[in-house]
Amino acid sequence: MVCRKKNVGPPGESRAQPQNRQIGILGFLKVHNNGSGAAEARDAVGPAQHSADQTCLTLRVLATSDVHAHLRGFDYARGVEVDDWGLTRVATCVDRARADAQVSVLLDNGDMLQGTPLAEFFSDAACDGPHPVLLAMEAMGYDAIGLGNHEFNYGLGWLERVLDDTRIPVLCANVLTRKGAHPERDQALRPARAILQRQVVDPQTGEACALRIGVLSVLPVQVMNWDGANLLGRVETRDMVDAARVHAERLRQDGADLVIALAHTGIDPCGTHPQAENAAVALARVPEIDALVTGHTHRVFPGDAPKEPGIDQVAGTLHGTPTVMPGFRGSHLGVIDLDLTRMEGRWRVERSHVQALSVKGVPEDDGLMRLVEPAHQATLDYIHQPLAETSRPIHSYLSQIRDDRPTRLVALAQRAFVKARLSGTEFDDLPLLSASAPYQTGGRAGPYAYIDIPAGPLTMREATSIYPFPNTLCAVRATGAELREWLDRAASAFGQILPGQGDQPLLNGAFPGHAVDTLYGLTYRIDLTLPPTYDDKGVRIAPVGTPSRVVNLMYDGASIAARDEFVVAVNGYRAYGGGPYAPVATDRIVLQTEPCALQSVADYLSAGGADVEESGPTWSFLPVAGACGVFETGPGLADHGDEVAGLGLMLDGLTEDGFLSVRTPLDHRSCESAA
Repeated sequence: MVCRKKNVGPPGESRAQPQNRQIGILGFLKVHNNGSGAAEARDAVGPAQHSADQTCLTLRVLATSDVHAHLRGFDYARGVEVDDWGLTRVATCVDRARADAQVSVLLDNGDMLQGTPLAEFFSDAACDGPHPVLLAMEAMGYDAIGLGNHEFNYGLGWLERVLDDTRIPVLCANVLTRKGAHPERDQALRPARAILQRQVVDPQTGEACALRIGVLSVLPVQVMNWDGANLLGRVETRDMVDAARVHAERLRQDGADLVIALAHTGIDPCGTHPQAENAAVALARVPEIDALVTGHTHRVFPGDAPKEPGIDQVAGTLHGTPTVMPGFRGSHLGVIDLDLTRMEGRWRVERSHVQALSVKGVPEDDGLMRLVEPAHQATLDYIHQPLAETSRPIHSYLSQIRDDRPTRLVALAQRAFVKARLSGTEFDDLPLLSASAPYQTGGRAGPYAYIDIPAGPLTMREATSIYPFPNTLCAVRATGAELREWLDRAASAFGQILPGQGDQPLLNGAFPGHAVDTLYGLTYRIDLTLPPTYDDKGVRIAPVGTPSRVVNLMYDGASIAARDEFVVAVNGYRAYGGGPYAPVATDRIVLQTEPCALQSVADYLSAGGADVEESGPTWSFLPVAGACGVFETGPGLADHGDEVAGLGLMLDGLTEDGFLSVRTPLDHRSCESAA
């Protein structure tokens, strides 16, 4: 990949200016637009409310977050049109909201460049020219963008090139090329802050004047764990709240009338400690911040947040600070209306009104559809590349409760990739295992976010469904004791099941599916009658000395000793401490690659790996007499009647959210069933 080096100066205001240029992406896009935004659409979601007070000027802050490259209302995994997400629908809402506003700004809160096969395709070095997501945002007239953690998935060089090719100011105050003794002395990877200026009329005097809107951006410091392979030794981070406080103060000193924080972080009442991942509550208490755009957790606010003091679901405020979280995939447009009055030559916020407007059923904007259509078609060509065939269905409806095919396929693909690269090295003689987790298990993405591949042809679409993340691959050394600890963290995702108590929740909903690792190459059982050892953050909750839930841990039919040495193929996200797992010491990482986990799966499928004979489950539950585990999965499980019957599952109908409620007996027969 050829990258153009960017000049990085000290943190300050972004001075990016629009410029005329020819646009091209792989020769697919030849676009002529005036940057005026989306085409008119009068049947969009109704306008947000704002003040009728004639002494106030209303600033409308429009915001998106966690778009994850969902340009259109199209589900690439299922190959179907959908009506409840996509930037093309957001554009329609933006057009209507602007038309009803006195003055407005349009902002994005990060995680826009990763998340679909379109993003994967345009991460390739051969894809020169503007990125289609940023091209669409330029056409919509975004005023500024903050970085999210997933922007770093494809490496710093790639990100640098892509961001240098957009006219939109891209901000980030706490990812640093050099960390100073104080935030003022930091050198940020991107400008830390910007001031957007609007010419307005003072409603009290009728005189023309300026409104100066300060914007800053921060993201979780945990990005150094999640993308350690791309970032360690290249950049540093600073705590979100520390950085935001200093740069908000600096914006005021530089003449900003108000400050908006783009905070790629969630709303957690406990997220007030230093280095917190979800620190929106703490950021809302920074005095100089007037409004907050949050994200990262893919929730919607107002509407979906803990009911705790200081969190007002009606007013849309955190400790009095107007706050919005606009879902993900372009599912919502965040709207914060700030009623401003002018005193002594400066504007100040008097009142606010906050909404998160759903795009469900909103028409897609015709102009933006035409703009992104070539990129969409290129993506369809990419995902329809043939790879192989499978004689059996591949689905993830049961991946969280058993050793399942998609998880096994990923593990075997990783192991084949790593084995070839360690051949002839000093690690060649060590037992090689592979760690994998289920990646499509519903959750906040909804009841259709599961793998469901019928028997027949396999293409890149199926490969991206099985492995949707642009992870690096690593090989790490681990002892028997470390393997047991690893599996104890995974086994903590299950609830404690008591004998003789009938129906009981099988899964702890705080754990996402991708937090539940399986170590292929071993065999073991999980004792659900014991309490979990860790919480979903990886904090130990069981007293020291509590027996491990992982029993009968064996390799090649023999029990594993604490000091036995192994090599484990694993993705970089996990190796560097992603999820409820401790990071592996850097001197224990024996192999590290560029992002290639998806390619390893594609290569494995092409080599006939989909139909590799399975020797039996890697893990299973120990029987629990008189107990039945209850869990939710996608309704598509009902189409796999043979498996449902073979496992003795009982389907109890759909929940309000559209998931299928299932009961599984935890007696001897069901626990011994093969995956």
